Parts: sequence; structure tokens; C-alpha cells
Amino acid sequence: MESIPPSYTPSPPSPSYSTELLPGEQTVEETRRRAGLQTQNTGVFRRITDNITLVLRDQKPGSIKPVYGRNGLVRGHISLQSSEGLAEVTLKLEGHLRVEISGAALTTSVASNSYSLWSSSSTEPCPKTLPFTIFFPSTFMDGSQARPLPPSFEDKNATAGKCSYTLSVVVSRPRRFLSSFRSSDSLVVPVCYCPRSRPHTPILPSDAQFMTTVKSSPEEWHQVLCTMNATKRSGLTPVQCLLFIPSLQIYPLSETIPFHLQLRAPSGSLAPFLEKSPPDRSLPMPSSGEISIRVYLLRQVVLKVFDEQKMTSSQILGEGKLRYAAPLSENHHLYRDRPLREGIDCLDWDGELRCTEDVTVASFATNMLSVRDFIVLSLNPLQPMKCPLLASKHCHPIRLVTDPWSDQSVTW
Repeated sequence: MESIPPSYTPSPPSPSYSTELLPGEQTVEETRRRAGLQTQNTGVFRRITDNITLVLRDQKPGSIKPVYGRNGLVRGHISLQSSEGLAEVTLKLEGHLRVEISGAALTTSVASNSYSLWSSSSTEPCPKTLPFTIFFPSTFMDGSQARPLPPSFEDKNATAGKCSYTLSVVVSRPRRFLSSFRSSDSLVVPVCYCPRSRPHTPILPSDAQFMTTVKSSPEEWHQVLCTMNATKRSGLTPVQCLLFIPSLQIYPLSETIPFHLQLRAPSGSLAPFLEKSPPDRSLPMPSSGEISIRVYLLRQVVLKVFDEQKMTSSQILGEGKLRYAAPLSENHHLYRDRPLREGIDCLDWDGELRCTEDVTVASFATNMLSVRDFIVLSLNPLQPMKCPLLASKHCHPIRLVTDPWSDQSVTW
């Protein structure tokens, strides 16, 4: 028996919507459009030759090099002095990684996109002005693995590692007597690829008091532990070094990173850190004493060619500023798993770290070229032959990103 579907009543039209809030309504979440970000840059970049003019929009006014971010929109036009007798007009976006170790150099492509803006197969004559809109790719194949496209980078301390991008215009013409061969004019413009990144949560403000926040929010701090050993001849107990940094361990280039340093040991082992007491003081005052204490940001550039890995350079991105924290016995137990053993004392410093303003590239990694960042705690005797303590240096890996955390839903 043939079944007949039931009849349906047409649905009423959907109500009209508006971005304007009605009385009693409120916005729960809002995502800004990409176009809104592009309108922030209203400058125009121009590169002019005898036969070709390249115009790139959405640049910062007065910029001397075009800059694009993640999935960046490359928008502009090409102007030709003459559009007659052409075979093809092509726009190319290319990127290369180049590394060199022990005389062995290797170059690999991270971006190679070609766009034909006009060809002689078209039924229309070539116009003198050719507009275009393309996008930067978001990833590249690093061996068998897809990775985010690396930023433009050139090591200032060595020329062995470089990542660069270019935008090229190629205007092809057939040769007069050999029609199967072409001659061409080209215009090549270096561009800067600067993908933005940010932490997924905010870090503690730089003015946050360690003794207060470690009690109320201990999860906000990460403890880095290392040891400063003593010479066998001295018979001193090693100094336990505790460096507390914000637990996220992903820090914006432009923000100040708070930290807290504590040294634990018997008073005899801590004596080299103390400045001798002047007659009008009852207690010695901690300073560097006989020990140089440094906390700083360190960047390492690591290259790899044919399974040979080599660190080509190290650069200090910022020096920490330390302030001695007066001993408050009632606070010392707040961040310890257990009380100090009898005869153990401690010295405390608060501090801040910040990158210098010329640092603009965040941490990144590829098989061939990696930029790695660390927070380093360094304890060095000023007179190693006389000091009973041995030098100590500990590097803790972190990640640096371009932008601070934001509660706005923005995709770069």
C-alpha cells in the first residue's frame, strides 16, 4: 500500500534581527571582524620601476617595508607602463628558510604561491592596472609535519640563520623570433611576516606582592629549583635556590614579568651573600656581597643541517631588577611544603624582568631553525678562588609571544 506523506504547514518567516540592543538586552560575547582590524592601517606602500609599479594597501603610514600578520590579507594593484604585447602578468608570494653550519648551507621553501593576474589566453586585452587580493598561508610542510608559518627572522649576531619573504611581479613577453621563449621584467619587494600570538590567560601584574599572592593563589606561581654547591674544602652546606615565576610561563614581549628569588641554607653558607655590617647596624644587609646574582632573559638560536645541530648565538633580551625583601619570619612559611629545618635560614628578593624594546620576534621552532627563550638564574662568585661557593647557572625554558592576553575574541 502506497503511503502518502502528511501535509505540512509552511513555517512562519524568521524574525528580523539587529545588532542594536533593545531595552533590557545585553551583549554576552562579541567577535570583531577581520575587516575591522585591517582598517586600522590606512597607509600605502609603493615600489616603482621604469615599467612596473606595485602598490600595497593596509600598511602603517610611512612604513618602509610591508608588514603582514597571520593569514594576512595582501591587497593592492599593479600598474604597467605599457600593456601591449604581453604574454602573462604573474604575482608571486615566496618564503625561504636558510641555515648554514660548518660551511654546509641548506635553503628550503616555506611558501611558494603564484597567481596569474592576466595571460594571453584571455579574450580581453591586458589592462594597465591589475588589482589583486591574496592571503598569506597559515602553515607549511616541515618534512612530514604541518607547522605554523615561521615569522621573518634574521639573527643579528650571526648570518647563519634567516627566514625571509618576498612579493614579486613578473611581466612576461614573447621573444620576437622565438615565440616559444619569453623575456620578462620583474619587481621584487621584501615583505615582513609577523604573526601575532598571545597567552591564553593573563599573567600576574608586575606590582603583585609575592608574599600575598602566593598565599591566596599559589597556583599562580611556578617554582624553579637549582643548587649552588660549595667547595669540598669549605665543608659548607649547598645553597638551595628557589626562583618563583608566573605559572603560565608564556609571556608577552611588552609586559613586565614579576619573580621572587629565595636562597635557603645555614647562615654560614649564606654569609658570602651578605654585606658586612657597618658599626651602626646590628644586622648584615643582603646585597650581592661576594656573589653576583643575575636573573635575565636569554634567547638561543639553534640551527640544524643534515642532522647536525648547533647553537649559533645567544642574546640577552633583558636584565632583571632585584629588590631585597626584608626577612619577615611570619611570612616565610607561607609557600613552603614544610617548615625550615633547624639552623636553616633564607634570603629573599623580589624582581622584575622585561624584554628590551628592539625585540619584536616571538619564540618559534622549525626543524631547521629554532628560536628558544629562557629565564636564567646565574650566581657567580666575584672572586672564585677565594669564595667557598661554586658558580651556578640554571636556564628555565619559557615561551615569548607578541601580544598581551586580551578578553576580546580576535583572530590574527
